[in-house]
Amino acid sequence: MRPEPSPGLHRASSIRAAEDIVLARLKITEGVPVETLSRFGDDVWDLSPAIFHVPVRPVQGKVDFTGIDCPVERLTAKEYIFAWLNERIADPAGRLQPLQARTALTMLRQFMAFMHGRQGRFAPALIDQPLLDDWLAFQTNRPILPTQVAASLRPAFQLHRLARFLTHGGLSFLPWNGRAAFAVAGCRGRPSENRTPRIPEPVIGALLHWSLRYVDDFAPDILAGRVELDGLEAAAATGKRAPRVPSLADRVALWTEDRRRAGRGIPVWSVPEQMGGICGVKARARNPDGPVLNMQLIASRISAHPISLVQNKVVYRMLHDALNDLGSEPGGMDTAISILPETGLPWRGRFDAHTLAHEERQLQTAAYILCAYLTGMRDGEVQAMRPGSLLRSRSADGLTERLAIRSLVYKGRRPEGEQADWVTIAPAARAILVAERLAASHRSGEDNGGGIWTVLHRATAKDRGLPHVVRRINEYRDHLDRQFGAADTPAIPQVDGRAWVFNTRQFRRTVAWHIANRPFGVIAGKIQYKHASVAMFDGYAGASASGFRQEVEAERHLGQLDDIVVHYEARLRSEPLAGPAAARIAAEFERVAQQLGSLPGILADSKRVKAMLGHLARSLHVGILNDCFFERSSALCLAALEEPSDQPKLSACAPDRCPNSCIGRSHLPAWEGAIARAEAVLGDKRLSKLQRDVIRQDRDRMRKLISPLLQDPS
Repeated sequence: MRPEPSPGLHRASSIRAAEDIVLARLKITEGVPVETLSRFGDDVWDLSPAIFHVPVRPVQGKVDFTGIDCPVERLTAKEYIFAWLNERIADPAGRLQPLQARTALTMLRQFMAFMHGRQGRFAPALIDQPLLDDWLAFQTNRPILPTQVAASLRPAFQLHRLARFLTHGGLSFLPWNGRAAFAVAGCRGRPSENRTPRIPEPVIGALLHWSLRYVDDFAPDILAGRVELDGLEAAAATGKRAPRVPSLADRVALWTEDRRRAGRGIPVWSVPEQMGGICGVKARARNPDGPVLNMQLIASRISAHPISLVQNKVVYRMLHDALNDLGSEPGGMDTAISILPETGLPWRGRFDAHTLAHEERQLQTAAYILCAYLTGMRDGEVQAMRPGSLLRSRSADGLTERLAIRSLVYKGRRPEGEQADWVTIAPAARAILVAERLAASHRSGEDNGGGIWTVLHRATAKDRGLPHVVRRINEYRDHLDRQFGAADTPAIPQVDGRAWVFNTRQFRRTVAWHIANRPFGVIAGKIQYKHASVAMFDGYAGASASGFRQEVEAERHLGQLDDIVVHYEARLRSEPLAGPAAARIAAEFERVAQQLGSLPGILADSKRVKAMLGHLARSLHVGILNDCFFERSSALCLAALEEPSDQPKLSACAPDRCPNSCIGRSHLPAWEGAIARAEAVLGDKRLSKLQRDVIRQDRDRMRKLISPLLQDPS
């Protein structure tokens, strides 16, 4: 039932009837009864029937007007949100999305509060351009980004745009003479460059390393622990109890003797402060300095109730005597814990109910990170996955297995999203399977059709994805530092002395940059971006609704500009270049340096440098043995191709002969490694004279090629 409106706080609308359905012109979820939909006269509107994004929590669909005391402001706010949601106006602004209604109301209330403070009341007819300029100055002086200032100006524009749908009117003039909010706020339009920071390579490398360890190495222990604990709880729920003979004391004696023979201690809580009642707080009060017995686990092992173990003074004393005799075992569950090869020790202590739940959450977060990063999917697209989202197929020859993820794309699509497939790689596929098992082990019987990202350990939670996922990822970083790091060497490296703060957008941008610019990089010794680049980039080309291919191309362009600046700055430091294209590139750098007037101690503006070197950046392709400044007419790699190409064929590169090849000091390790391998092969006495001569010639050719790089720049 809908709540009754509060009396005395309402002004009658001359435009809307109290019974007008708020979502009348919006698509809503099938099966929602019309009589349950919110009406204009309600003080709290539930827009969730028109919100189809899977990870959205129910509270995000609630628009609450009860906090607005002024009747005029409350009526204006209701008509404002109602009109913006439903009215079609012939302009590019479009209608308000239901998911954005709460934010729109918050911004409007801030605007009305400012005007109320200046005028003594909120009266749209009294608002003029100087007052809007005061609002702009107030926002500009706050410590917020220009884009946030632009967003704060939106109520002014909307009060003009929706004026005819407001009983008390809106703005009669066009704010700021029709200039766009971004221009007014000084944003210079929407930025073309993605402002989301890339995750530094050491940080993402460590994060992926431990996430892979969780999914591949720790997950079997965690999932086995859940099976064990579910079995114990199921046995207790069915009411199975041991017969009265032997007595409770006898059963405790037999159980403690079994622990003695097995060489194990008495189970105690790993973190007793997390438990309540007789098993935690009260038990800690009885024994403030010592371990707290895990009465729940002990009771399940001897078919008793925890309270009976505490209330029976004889049994209680027996358990504490056994604790003093055998020692404690934190956790106490039987599930074995795997050994870390690098330390020869278990990766953690044994589980109890609390630590198992904690590790399940960390495992779920690790699986989410692998899915989000190794696919480039947005958060909403990841969380829209359902059981069976992982698709397997075979290539035409039947030799190659192809993996794909099926989910929904929301951005720029219909409200309910559109189905799309993402090509992925094996680590992401394993993470999906782990996430499915976690969700299945915690999903109630009526939620069998839910997603694979569900809240664990909360019986009342609706199956709508993971809330606060950004907080979960940063808590996971802290957990890794505590569990596997040290005070001076955290598991996830710090940046400028601080822990890196993650958000979900960083994963998509970082992997797009790596695919575009570092296809041969290796993360955690397991994931090769060359593989990911081919699989994921080709896959996204077939799922253009996601827009990932365009993001990869944008990152490729930005990465090329960054790389050419690195080359330029190295040249300014007198670092030599080698390779057939070295003279041409060095001449270009000298020309730019002369035009910029790069004198010692003077740093040229980076944007100007990028602009002047843009023609080189567009043709730059970074490689391991060399960098290719591609020109189609002189590219040796294209000589054997029947079809013309606008891109180099890097697998056919001849770095020592091609006029497009330039070699810098960053390439030295690869060449020196090749020379060392040639020397090692020459040590084989079984080589024929012809083989030995060929290898020597190849070695000498490589030495001659890199010799300019070994000279002292001074």
